[in-house]
Amino acid sequence: MDKIKIVLADDHQILLDGLKSLFEKQEAIDITGIYNNGADLFEGINDTMPDIAIVDINMPGLNGLELTLKIKKEFPAVKVIVLSMFDDIVHIMQLIKAGASAYLFKNISNAKLLEAILEVEKGNTYFPAEVSAKIAAFTRSEKSKQYEIPAPALTSRELQILKLIALEYSNSKIADTLFISERTVETHRKNMLRKTNHKNMVGLLKYVFDNHLI
Repeated sequence: MDKIKIVLADDHQILLDGLKSLFEKQEAIDITGIYNNGADLFEGINDTMPDIAIVDINMPGLNGLELTLKIKKEFPAVKVIVLSMFDDIVHIMQLIKAGASAYLFKNISNAKLLEAILEVEKGNTYFPAEVSAKIAAFTRSEKSKQYEIPAPALTSRELQILKLIALEYSNSKIADTLFISERTVETHRKNMLRKTNHKNMVGLLKYVFDNHLI
């Protein structure tokens, strides 16, 4: 039986060491690459040729969302498992929509992590109970919104900026990407919060996904 080839990316060395120790004890798993950022993992895929990439969300180089999008675009056969501390529905839905096959919290047991790897390798998705509950609640909320008053319209420029905010771009990086000033970016952010009646960007991003704006 062929071993499951896995690559890992996380900016916390202690977690990488723990996963390495766990996987080295598994006869069915072969670790072909370990990285402390998303960019290096992506650059090495042609050499490592993994079946599964296990990635964090908050990493330098490429964050987990950017990395997942690039992997699924360039190497669609590579399956992605997200292992994160973020337990909010915004991050969960972002990564699912990007193509992740599993979303796990970092407090998951070794047994459940290995179970997730086996399920994902078979071509299935894997969401533990706590993640499934959040997805179910989100789905129910979506259905209940069908009869609500339509969301206030955002401009095309505001939607462009929102997409970059969802990718965790800073104001400076958004300004450089869209060839506008940081002050203009900040003005758009304030206008979006005012239009949607939210106090912070976390609430705004949830609102955006609830209303399928991006």
